[in-house]
Amino acid sequence: MKSNFVLAIALSFAVLVVWEIFVMRPQRIAAQKASQERALAAAQQKPRSSETLSHNTQSPGPSSAAANTVPMPSPMMARERIVEMDFGKNRMAFNVFGASVHQWWFQEENAEGRLTPLVPENDLNLRPLDTFPDIEFSITREGPQKIVFEGKRNDGLAVKKTLQLSDDNIHELSITVKNEGAESVDGSYAIGWGPGIASGQDIDEKISQRAQRALAFDQPRLIKMKRSPQEGPFQWWGVDGLYFMAIFLNERKENIVLSVKKDKKYFSVHHPVKQTLAPGRSSEQIIRFYVGPKNYKALADLDMSLQRAVNFGFFGSLGKIIHKSLFYFFTLTHNYGWAIIILTFCIQILVFPLTVKSFHHSQKMKAVQPQMKKIQEQFKNDRQRLNTEMMHLYKKHGMKFMGLEGCLPMLVQLPIFFALYTTLRNAYELRHAPWILWVKDLSAYDPFYVLPILMGLGMLLQQKMTMSTADPTQARMMYILPIVFIFIFLKMPSGLVLYWLTNSMLTIIIQLFLLKKQAKA
Repeated sequence: MKSNFVLAIALSFAVLVVWEIFVMRPQRIAAQKASQERALAAAQQKPRSSETLSHNTQSPGPSSAAANTVPMPSPMMARERIVEMDFGKNRMAFNVFGASVHQWWFQEENAEGRLTPLVPENDLNLRPLDTFPDIEFSITREGPQKIVFEGKRNDGLAVKKTLQLSDDNIHELSITVKNEGAESVDGSYAIGWGPGIASGQDIDEKISQRAQRALAFDQPRLIKMKRSPQEGPFQWWGVDGLYFMAIFLNERKENIVLSVKKDKKYFSVHHPVKQTLAPGRSSEQIIRFYVGPKNYKALADLDMSLQRAVNFGFFGSLGKIIHKSLFYFFTLTHNYGWAIIILTFCIQILVFPLTVKSFHHSQKMKAVQPQMKKIQEQFKNDRQRLNTEMMHLYKKHGMKFMGLEGCLPMLVQLPIFFALYTTLRNAYELRHAPWILWVKDLSAYDPFYVLPILMGLGMLLQQKMTMSTADPTQARMMYILPIVFIFIFLKMPSGLVLYWLTNSMLTIIIQLFLLKKQAKA
């Protein structure tokens, strides 16, 4: 039964690999190619269609805009003119129509100065911080950290948006609307971010989309919003992806209503402000928001519970312990690759009793194989008698659960593996973090596939050392399983493959030690 269990796992993985190779991978390649072509086309148009705003320089007003810039063709809006500016680690491209964020780039550490775009490409009539898209705003930079957008609607509604930038990635947006007309006007708008937030150009689009969430935090609950509207005294709300997030703070802890939309896996979350202004009346809304990486320690240091957005998966408590241990070992080694290896050593020490138990069980299974085969041949036409004799055989050799107790140590270790997988997959700290030689990014797959191949060879050696089945067909399937794992781990993060490889090597060393000890006995 144990062999059938392993066979079922192997066949399941084989189906996943076939689906990955012939269905998912071609789709991703096509999507990436299209994305690269769009990026190239945008880069070629950029000098003609955008302008850069420097310190204390005001953009042309509505009357002179057409003479200085060429409108960018876009499926999102009928009118679009882009103004770019830099601040610290951020570069922002604003559309003067609606004073929205056309693109927001973030310069990451260990990224060789590359800028990571945070606004996904989309065909929606939506952009982050977009308000009053029918107004063409003038843009003024007042000092290095303050950007002012001003515009007026034909019905007399005057709008002033002020963006105060900060080095800690927590920026402040204030929106003031005033009715300068002779009649009451609708001054409603919505503040928010969407659609979605990108995970970086080096991340597969499908992976990025699967990580998209719309979040709200109401102490102590982290709410994954799927429907609209949502209402509550949320401390913060917004969208997040694999490595970045855009979160708005509700510092007064007022009861607010949120509008949640989803299109093509990307979420948009907005807080609507409904109001009608009488002549001469005005209103102001001030909100702070975070745009940046999901670095757990940096977020925790802000003391706003923003670190709750870091996804540790179903076994979250275990994942936090693993993450904390990984960071501690990094402070000792200053290299996350070696930190993963030390962490693997520690985990092996913790599960050593289970490894010994599994080893002894495999040796028992080897010992009873000849008798099992004899019983199967003798009672192959009597299923009931076969089961009875097999139960007697297991009982005679001190084995329980139909010989499946050898699987129990592996099942106990599954939560550790899943917690490790989720932690290493979502840990921003591993992004662009090098290990040695060719492994330059532990969050990306091994470009030369050395680690997955070594991992597969290690698993193959393990299978040979612990092989207990006498059935040639099942034995071949046991050898196929490591090959299947090689294909599965080809595109996995190098950090995760490094853990699995180190774990396999340590397991082999332990098994060799136990075999030598058993031989002496």
